[in-house]
Amino acid sequence: MFKSVIHFPILMATLNRLSTSAKRAFFVFHFSLFTFLGPLSIGAQNAVSKPVDSLKTVDLQQVTITATMATAATPVTFTNLSKEQIRRSDFGQDIPYLLKSTPSVVETSDAGGGIGYTGLRIRGSDATRTNVTIDGIPLNDAEGQGVYWVNLPDLAGSTSMIQIQRGVGTSTNGAGAFGASINLITNGLRSEKYVNYTGGVGSFGTLRHAISAGTGLMHNKFSVDMKLSSITSDGYVDRAASNLQSLYLSGLYLFKNGSLKAKLMTGKEKTYQSWYGIPTPYLDSLRTFNPAGTEKSDSPYANQTDNYQQTHVHLVYNQQFSTNWRANISAHYTKGRGYYEEYKADQKLNNISNLLPKDTTDLVRQLWLDNDFYGAIASATYEKNGVEWTTGGGLNQYDGRHFGDITWYKTLKDKGLNFKPVEFYRSAATKTDFNVYSKINAPLTKQLSAFVDIQLRTINYTTSGIDRKKRDISRAADYHFVNPKFGLNYVYTEGSRFYASLAIANREPNRNDLTDAETTNLPESERLYNTEIGWKGLFEKANFGVNFYHMNYKNQLAITGKINDVGEQIRANVADSYRAGFELEAAIKLSNQLIFNTNATFSQNKIRNFTEKIDNWDTYEQVSFNRGTTDLALSPNVVFNGELTYFILKNSQSELSFNPSVKYVGKQFLDNSGSENSTLSAYNYANFQLFYSTKFNKTKAIKSMTLKLLVANVFNQKYVNNGWTYRFISPSYDPRPDDAYARSEGKDVYNQSGFFPQARRYYSVGLSLDF
Repeated sequence: MFKSVIHFPILMATLNRLSTSAKRAFFVFHFSLFTFLGPLSIGAQNAVSKPVDSLKTVDLQQVTITATMATAATPVTFTNLSKEQIRRSDFGQDIPYLLKSTPSVVETSDAGGGIGYTGLRIRGSDATRTNVTIDGIPLNDAEGQGVYWVNLPDLAGSTSMIQIQRGVGTSTNGAGAFGASINLITNGLRSEKYVNYTGGVGSFGTLRHAISAGTGLMHNKFSVDMKLSSITSDGYVDRAASNLQSLYLSGLYLFKNGSLKAKLMTGKEKTYQSWYGIPTPYLDSLRTFNPAGTEKSDSPYANQTDNYQQTHVHLVYNQQFSTNWRANISAHYTKGRGYYEEYKADQKLNNISNLLPKDTTDLVRQLWLDNDFYGAIASATYEKNGVEWTTGGGLNQYDGRHFGDITWYKTLKDKGLNFKPVEFYRSAATKTDFNVYSKINAPLTKQLSAFVDIQLRTINYTTSGIDRKKRDISRAADYHFVNPKFGLNYVYTEGSRFYASLAIANREPNRNDLTDAETTNLPESERLYNTEIGWKGLFEKANFGVNFYHMNYKNQLAITGKINDVGEQIRANVADSYRAGFELEAAIKLSNQLIFNTNATFSQNKIRNFTEKIDNWDTYEQVSFNRGTTDLALSPNVVFNGELTYFILKNSQSELSFNPSVKYVGKQFLDNSGSENSTLSAYNYANFQLFYSTKFNKTKAIKSMTLKLLVANVFNQKYVNNGWTYRFISPSYDPRPDDAYARSEGKDVYNQSGFFPQARRYYSVGLSLDF
């Protein structure tokens, strides 16, 4: 481990001298040598308990996921979703909608129905603070640190397990977990050949088609699996249409006590923009209104769309060296390229580019992203006599290009002239993210075990060039973090355990935090101190869980109203903030036919001694208000889920069941001011699901069938689950007659606020056939 850390500056200096293509090749090869072969040599010297050829069959999936996953012996707070649970809830919506019934989760959808741009918050922490991996490989955007689920449509259909760790969790790869981590495990080996068709129809013109097929294990050596998927939907919101395609392809080769797996996942999306929200007056009568594209005067611009393709290539090698030692290494590469196109009115062309005339006119522009993300992760695990020790790490590189093109402007069309696109800004960014960790879970007594986990992480980020407002955004930043974790697990009786853990996590600012800040006042990194104390009880007819958490943040980055030197709001460090609460879970078998599942979170989410800054439109200055202790934005104090499952029929061949469910989310604030003038009302909704599956005689062409129905928001509630706000002072001008988003708070204070209404009652029908 220490050799790796010492070696890192030399490696970085070498990389900086290489071309981009040479850098990528050197990156993966060099990391493989010093991170993978080093730990394995230790294993080879100590693995003497059994010769390799006498080992049992390798559990391929377990070898891959152990490094980042928690188990019942790990003293962290987590929830698992099995393949069966995923299959039952999968109606083609994005992953946040599969997780909506798990503790402390709030799901959001720009288009209102779970297809297109969606998001989630866990314990109030948004996507930029949630670490996401696929088979241990980072999925978060390296710069923005968020996850755009729309880039991998129908991912649930290729997923066999999801684990959500709340809080800091265990060491993982990629962006620091500052609220939660989500680990997705893709489908594993299927021994027999198969063909599956999955289809669906639903409200808002939703259609889904997916075909999966696999060879099964051929000659006891290799298999190939693939899935093609298409999802289209008009969306609940006007013009919020989505056209999504995806491909999943994997090949697996088995050898003695090991495997090599190659995997390709690609997603292509075209989504009409619906990320602006609507004004308060529209919430009753114009709930589906979409302002996107309306700068075009005669009718909304037809191509106000987001267009992006993202392709992931993974190569995973697993090896079991003895009964005690196993290891894996994964090389990965992600290519992302695309743009969003928008119509802008009354733009002065020569302010945009000196290659354009002085006209003030309407134009169409495309804002592009073109990025490469690549690297390798590895881990080695030793198990004996109840001791499990894992050492691993990752080295990842991001190379990104941001640029924009003017593709059309109105006065040119009026003159009947041809036009070649004009580039009006360009910037480039690189980010190198390196981490090593070592963690051990060891018994202290028959009932008590200890968990220790230490991660070292270092990040180098640079960006250069200009943004679309002609600002020089050249920045450079280095971060070095030590992230320790410690916990105890006490087994009181069989099926009943107590756990407690303390963890420290550090996190770097994201791209916007750095580029929006003034060069002389860059934000500091954030730190989180996380305490988790819980109990889990598994009994014959009931399971229970209770967890207390306290997440104390130092220098958390939050919107304060502060602006930079060109008038844009930025996130600033707030010295002291916290999240604390209780999470309760229960699953009760009321009878052989009836099961009740529920969970609830009761929390406080606060900033201490918060100072809000508000623009004064008359003086062009900012006014400060000390708000004292306020609520963190978009962090409800109560989240409740309840579900009944009633089995009308259940045997080895068939099942027919229905599931009514309810969700309640308490009041939230749209910003950190704690002002009652910027709140999101509490809401609730109920869903109803019908599930039927049956198996047919093996001689039939169709081996099994699943039919399911979802009626969402059964009681037709009008609710909103997301929004934004901006507060300002304007003594001499009332903006309300000119701006539907503007609202008065009194005493010359106004706010502009936008809301994202969710679909009223809608349905989805799903059909799955196995051949």
